[in-house]
Order: sequence, then structure tokens, then C-alpha cells
Amino acid sequence: MGPNGKSCFDDLELLGSGTSYTTEIADMLERADMFRNMSRAEVDVFARYVQAYKAPAGVEVLIEGDRESYMFVVVEGKLDILKKSGGESDEKKKIATVRSGKTIGEMSLLDGLPHSATAVVLEPAVLLLVTKSHFDRLLKEQPEVGLRIVHKMATLMSLRLRQTSGVLIDYLKD
Repeated sequence: MGPNGKSCFDDLELLGSGTSYTTEIADMLERADMFRNMSRAEVDVFARYVQAYKAPAGVEVLIEGDRESYMFVVVEGKLDILKKSGGESDEKKKIATVRSGKTIGEMSLLDGLPHSATAVVLEPAVLLLVTKSHFDRLLKEQPEVGLRIVHKMATLMSLRLRQTSGVLIDYLKD
């Protein structure tokens, strides 16, 4: 829940989920970076644990500090990632723009900690949602596929950390 007691899901339109929409979700997942080099059978298994949503521009789909654990795969659209600047101000600074094929929120899905940033939809988007409960169920019911997904998440987060470290070093040199 956001600070106003409203969930970001209130502003999203469900396109389909689980077994009733598996083929469509799997087709969308195959376009995402995280699912490259995975077999269609693995993607089909994962798709059964995912929900597809349409998100209008302006909606915050992740809220910094929110304790709900979930991640999104961005299929269409763009999102800005914003971080509170600290201090007493509620000002947020843009730290990245996320485009189709990328994921957001995976850290919270793995560690259960609050989201570390806010994600705002810039242009109408199609997002695939993986909740903590669905992800835990995947790990229990399909451990081989779950392990592949965890490995992919770890690899992507490692790459992001390396990029961030490079930017930080450049910033500290100035």
C-alpha cells in the first residue's frame, strides 16, 4: 500500500493471468532480457505464475518504502525510476528510465525488504506482475525453473551494481 492507503494495482487494468492467459504472457516474457536463453518450456512454466496489466501514464507502480514485494517485467512503455533525495524534503530525483524488456522490483521480491525507489509510468505500458506469493509458489512447485529465474535476477542485479559503481566512481572523481 502506498502512503495514502491506495495500492498501485487500483489504477491498473488486468489483461489476463495464470493458465487462462499463459501463451500470451509467455510470448511477452520471451521479449524481456531476463528470459533470453531460456527454453520456451521454462518460460511457459513461469508464465503460469504471472499476471499481465495495462498501466496508464502517471501511475506509480512501485513506491519507495512500500513493503509489498513484487516485481514487474516491462513489456511496452517507459517508466522513470525516482529516489527520494534525503533530508526533510520529499523531493525525488530521477535515477533511471526503464524501457521495454527490463524488470523492476526484483530486489524486493528476493529479499522481502521495502522497495528502494519509486517507478512512475511515463507512457502507457504493459507490465507483467510477479508477486512474492506467486514467486514463492513457483520455487516450491517448479524449483528448477525457479532457480533459473533467481540466477537470472542475480546476474541482472550484479550488472546493475557494476554500472552504478562505475557511475559512483566517476562522480567521486569530480
